[in-house]
Amino acid sequence: MKRQDSVSPVRVGVIGLGAIGQSLLKALTAHPEVQVTAVCDVNAALAETTARTLSASAWTDHQSLLAAADLDLVYVAVPPQYHHAITLDVIASGRHVLCEKPLALTLSEAQDMHRAAQAAGIVHALNLPLHMDPGIETFRRLVREVGPLRRAELTLVFPQWPRPWQHNPWIGGRAQGGPVREVGPHMLHVILTTLGKVTRVWAHAEHPAHDPAACETAALGTFELEGGSLVVVSCLTNVPRPEQVSLTVYGSNGTAGLVNWASPVLAQDPGPLEAVAVGEPRVPAGERLVHALVSRVRAEPGDLVDFSMGVRIQAVLEAWERSSAVGSWVDVPST
Repeated sequence: MKRQDSVSPVRVGVIGLGAIGQSLLKALTAHPEVQVTAVCDVNAALAETTARTLSASAWTDHQSLLAAADLDLVYVAVPPQYHHAITLDVIASGRHVLCEKPLALTLSEAQDMHRAAQAAGIVHALNLPLHMDPGIETFRRLVREVGPLRRAELTLVFPQWPRPWQHNPWIGGRAQGGPVREVGPHMLHVILTTLGKVTRVWAHAEHPAHDPAACETAALGTFELEGGSLVVVSCLTNVPRPEQVSLTVYGSNGTAGLVNWASPVLAQDPGPLEAVAVGEPRVPAGERLVHALVSRVRAEPGDLVDFSMGVRIQAVLEAWERSSAVGSWVDVPST
């Protein structure tokens, strides 16, 4: 890829204009060095309306967009079952690529995408908003302070699934959606980069008896880390409780945790977990991501989560799904 001229905008195309795509679109258009020049969605009216506000071209077919639009970077924000095919087309076109999580539906698809991106020499990134969040970085420091890991607990509670802002044809389905596949990658990224490699998984999931196509309503499981420590996982949906996404790490000298996704807490004695101040100001996740993308497209330093992490996350998710199906421990495939 040619290095971008320092005065030229980074030209971006967005494929997929659902809730997530629209959210990051705001961060892309807010960056002074980004120009969203093309958008694509199977909903022609949505594509046209979105394009009109951006003075961009509108498309309903991603291959036509890739053939005709002048782009440096493409953001793939379609449902997971289409990530593999569309991202490979983006890579084949020579553009840099940002893909939504999970990277793919299967480990083999994720590996295909990673290999293709590496071979093409392009920038490849996964949208994981907790990356470089100051609260997460503070949590990592706390984990080191509480001493050797004894056990960890990941808790996911959702009063309604799909969440009110996220209703679409696939998010509540077993084939692509569900809280473990949808929310799990965020926390798996934190676990893998803070606690270490997951080597095997045990899982049990509950599905509605009346609708075999629906995603899980509850799940229990365990990640075994390299070295033998365990992360106990509990997921529950459709209960009269506030949303909870939390991670608690029990060390030999104290307990560190995350509550409300990214707020660090600490207990160093038998007392309760207490909030820990985050020293750095919190920059919105989309703003952090777009800034790093622009830097990397310009061949400058930028901290991104690349497809290799997407492959690692997919390996754990695949082991989770297989364990739930067979009812026993399953080794996480080597990546």
